[in-house]
Amino acid sequence: MKTPFILLAVLLINLQLTITPALSQTKVKFGKVSKQELEMKVYEKDTSAIAVVLYDNGHSYFKTEFRSGSSTFLCIFERHVRIKILKPEGFNYANFEIPIYTSNGVDEKITEIKAKTFSLNEKITTDKLNQKSIYSEKTSPNWKTVKFAMPNIQVGSVIDCKYTIASPYYHNFRSWQFQYNIPVVYSQYQTSIPEYFHYQKTIKGHFNINTIYEGSKSESFVYKYTEMDKNPGSSKLIEHEFVLTPSSTIYKYNAENIPAFKSESYMLTLENYLSGIEFELQSYQIENGKLHEFTTNWNSVCKRLIKHSNFGEIIKGNSFLDKIIPDLINNCENKQEKIACIYKAVQNNIRFNKKNRLFCDKNLRTVWKEKSGNSAEINMLLIAMLRKAGVNTNPIVLSTRQNGIIHPSHPSITELNYVVACADIDSQKYVLDATDPYLPIGLLPFRCLNGKGRLISDTHSEWVNLDPQKGSKISMKANVKLDDKGTIKGQIKEGFYDYEAINFRKKIINNIDNYTKKLKSDYEDWNIDSVEYDNINNRSKPLLVNYQINTENSANKQGELIYLNPIIKYQTNENPFKLEERNYPVDFGHPISINYLLALEIPKNYSLEEKPSSALIKLPNQGGSYLYRISQSGNKIIINLKFNIKQTQFISSEYKTLKEFYNQVITTEKQMLVFKKNSYIAEQ
Repeated sequence: MKTPFILLAVLLINLQLTITPALSQTKVKFGKVSKQELEMKVYEKDTSAIAVVLYDNGHSYFKTEFRSGSSTFLCIFERHVRIKILKPEGFNYANFEIPIYTSNGVDEKITEIKAKTFSLNEKITTDKLNQKSIYSEKTSPNWKTVKFAMPNIQVGSVIDCKYTIASPYYHNFRSWQFQYNIPVVYSQYQTSIPEYFHYQKTIKGHFNINTIYEGSKSESFVYKYTEMDKNPGSSKLIEHEFVLTPSSTIYKYNAENIPAFKSESYMLTLENYLSGIEFELQSYQIENGKLHEFTTNWNSVCKRLIKHSNFGEIIKGNSFLDKIIPDLINNCENKQEKIACIYKAVQNNIRFNKKNRLFCDKNLRTVWKEKSGNSAEINMLLIAMLRKAGVNTNPIVLSTRQNGIIHPSHPSITELNYVVACADIDSQKYVLDATDPYLPIGLLPFRCLNGKGRLISDTHSEWVNLDPQKGSKISMKANVKLDDKGTIKGQIKEGFYDYEAINFRKKIINNIDNYTKKLKSDYEDWNIDSVEYDNINNRSKPLLVNYQINTENSANKQGELIYLNPIIKYQTNENPFKLEERNYPVDFGHPISINYLLALEIPKNYSLEEKPSSALIKLPNQGGSYLYRISQSGNKIIINLKFNIKQTQFISSEYKTLKEFYNQVITTEKQMLVFKKNSYIAEQ
């Protein structure tokens, strides 16, 4: 391991020196910022960097604290981070947000927040963080965020920040992030875990993290408890004290010269791919006390959820539904119809409050009465109602796209943040989410398309594939006429299917006039008229849009020649994939399909001089394809385009092939039709 402080000096003055291993244990002291750090103008390893983490050091360990009559173990987390601001765009890195866990009125405690801003003008100035500027916001039932902004930030400032968190929640042993959207010069995390606690570690990300086993050491923890004096007539409290001497295992994890993470289109949440380490509590047992087991396997996760008062238990009972369900399913002839009626009733009557939750915050009777709820409350209500109607229905727990990937080999409740319903009729599964009134049966919200979910039932638990069979589909048929002035007139019919239809309906329902105005404004040169919509409220059918165009600028007339790109809409103009190398997967979420058909009638006194080359481009393993075909029949030119992405996820080794696929599509769609005016018109 190289010396953090010396390494900083090397980078700052841009000298090519070798750092000696003997200095590897040097520690950067809080508040001791060098002039070289302040004079740094650019980070040589990434001159585009808007800021750089110069030093990031964390340490997690345990200690005991006497509270409420007995001692308890606390997880202590200490962090010291130093950041250099290089450009105005980096000012955001002077804003700190620290998540704090809370449960039943007991919070983790954040203490000893020390922070200073150092700047170099004519001399070095120091601005200390005002403790009164620190505040907290509640972000969920179990989390709040402590926030503060560093004072007097300017380009060239160096921020030094240090804080400590004490947590009575063993399951919330702090994770560590080595990589950010800005470069990191040096990062280290040390953990010291007594033998009483057993955690499963997950190291993630592409960048290599050094793991160093530092051995084990015997520790001493003072443990106290009080009890009533057992002597007759005594009301005294007797305090007992003894010392626990477990062996603690010590690890250090470090990395240096970590590049900034480069985000790009079609990716899951950033946290999935940033290099870091996470800890999941599996069990703990203090000396010879009770063994507390947590997520040793997925069956234990299932059992805990089934017994949880705000999960499995909340589906049971609900006698208020006994009067509601019979009226809803009165005319239903089979279970499929029951599902459709109850699903629609929940969608139309309960408003989603936009909170993604695994657990309910209130009982289902209240949810039905208040007509509002979080995702768990709405879908647990759906499950309870379907069960009352005699449909075998169970919850599926999952992690949304923005929450992170589930690791099947690492059982964890903390990775989960969402629940949907799964109805089973004759071994046919119907996965349902009633939070979105525009979703047809069989489609989940896009936020839920994150690989697999875990079905939870009283009898078993299993993985369920959440990848959709349907995706985003657009069809367009244009029947248009080109005149000798370069004007194009005709009719366009568009169809939007599945996820495209869902998104379209959200834009247009109760807002048809405004959407029509926007359509005309976005394609102002088309002079759109006679706009008609069909199947707006029928979620089981595609949403259709028909309109007339009369455009003067789609074709370019130059003398006796007319140039026209026949892809008048849905042309791929830009490649979403720009990186030279991408070390994380491309995730489309669902299949993508565009079917485009243009029937173009050309002027009688013009002939086709030059036409685009037809093309068929395929991705390996039937991952996708692109068809571009042109044909002529008399004075009509037919352009047929089919763009399909069938494979929803592409791994890093497939990235260059996918990128080239898009490059070829873009090149193909740049081709022009060229029409030339005839020198004479043949007699009819």
